[in-house]
Amino acid sequence: MKKALISFVLIIFSVSAFQIAAPFQARADSEQTNSSITERDSSEDHIIVIDEDYSSEENVDAAHIEEDMGSDHSDHSAVHHFGLVFAMFALVLVAGKLGNIVEKYGQPAVIGELLAGIALSALGYFGWDFISQVATNEIISFLAQFGALLLLFSIGLESQIKDMKKVGASALVIAIIGVVVPFVVGSFVLGPIFFSDASSNARLFLGASLVATSVGITASVFRSLKLTRSKAAQTVLGAAVIDDVLGLIVLAVISALVSGGELSASLVLVLALKSFGFLVGSLYIGTLVARPLSKMFSAINTGIGMKVTLAISFALVFGYLAEIFGLEPIIGAFAAGLLLDSVHFESFSDPEIIEDIKYLEADDKNGANVAQLIKKHRHAHVEDLINSIGLIFIPVFFVYTGLQIDFGSLLQPKLYLIAGIISVVAVAAKFVSGIGMKGSMTEKMLVGVSMVPRGEVGLIFAATGSALGVLSDELFSTIILVVIITTFVSPALIKKLGLKLKEEQKIARANKAS
Repeated sequence: MKKALISFVLIIFSVSAFQIAAPFQARADSEQTNSSITERDSSEDHIIVIDEDYSSEENVDAAHIEEDMGSDHSDHSAVHHFGLVFAMFALVLVAGKLGNIVEKYGQPAVIGELLAGIALSALGYFGWDFISQVATNEIISFLAQFGALLLLFSIGLESQIKDMKKVGASALVIAIIGVVVPFVVGSFVLGPIFFSDASSNARLFLGASLVATSVGITASVFRSLKLTRSKAAQTVLGAAVIDDVLGLIVLAVISALVSGGELSASLVLVLALKSFGFLVGSLYIGTLVARPLSKMFSAINTGIGMKVTLAISFALVFGYLAEIFGLEPIIGAFAAGLLLDSVHFESFSDPEIIEDIKYLEADDKNGANVAQLIKKHRHAHVEDLINSIGLIFIPVFFVYTGLQIDFGSLLQPKLYLIAGIISVVAVAAKFVSGIGMKGSMTEKMLVGVSMVPRGEVGLIFAATGSALGVLSDELFSTIILVVIITTFVSPALIKKLGLKLKEEQKIARANKAS
């Protein structure tokens, strides 16, 4: 492993060294050429062009030759350019995976991938020019945006509308509190206090970034505690999904405001209705066309390749439609994930594992368990396929987001004080949403802290604000630090309260039995 890592670093260093040396070599060649021309001119200054027509024709021919040479040079540069992008892509991928070391310490991978991006930004700040090329490369930027789209698509796939209905009004109340309180506090209290020089749109983005809740991080902690079927877990997961929907509508409204228009109640209402209308319309129309399209494509081929192509195409098309409506493409991808269900892929072939164990369904002893296993893999197959692709592209988004941080801004001690204060308020603003939970005080507290981690969703909000040119380096860095802090402290708090809830439930069952 160490030898492989050293080899990789040497390769990247060689590429960077070549990039640094290339301009100097080109300059040296240019000076040598100019020197040769000067010497030739000085030795032949007595030659005078006497045939203007000939001279003109010669100039035209020379222009054609130069154009052809330029074309060849351009083609050569294009080939070299993509080779360089491959090296950039490899650097980002490996950096992200090295960042996964944080999982050994109970932290989500997203934190490690973000820190890996910040580490690369530090290398660029201290003189590695190759990093600045990675941070500004359009192809790497596209791959990062594709990763963000896949992330929201996968969250949509894992979030079923029927699950939201099950948890009912309680989850809706929790979600509304978890959106309104952080947004108001972030935009109209913290923003003016700490970033009085920032525009109103920038402060709105600060508030929006505090709205986010990471479904994935919360769900993973509940899964580790074996509490996913508890009332608290079902409620908080439903609330987190509704929180994401409302948060994306807030993001859509603010992004539209940034693109043009003065802040007013009527404009906000129009934009909110437009965003909500797009989500509802997408779900309704998408549900109508999903099954016929699925059957049409499965008539051509029922293989896994066709299934995953259909799924990703849905995400991309809905991302495009969202942009037409003036919304962010990630909102369209989320809608596509929400509308797609396992029933839309019934006409495709089952996963290979199902074909391998189908015969065990007839087993008298384990048949029921096998049937449940088959159902699980059949229903989650598309999610598994998207997540497999996401293993490559989603980390690119997080590393790239870390790369966008101006490392110089992180060297200001004041920034950490501001981020710390905002983080405390951000935790409290989400914690109060637990009052919407019907149950014991422990359940209320568990729901409150489960809404705290901003994680990947908060990073998407921050990245969107940065891409729109709204956030200053200082504000962008502050939001990233807040996301890291809230995501870092949340798993420990959720585990502590989750274990307390399990103990209380155990005692309650014992008392009931006695």
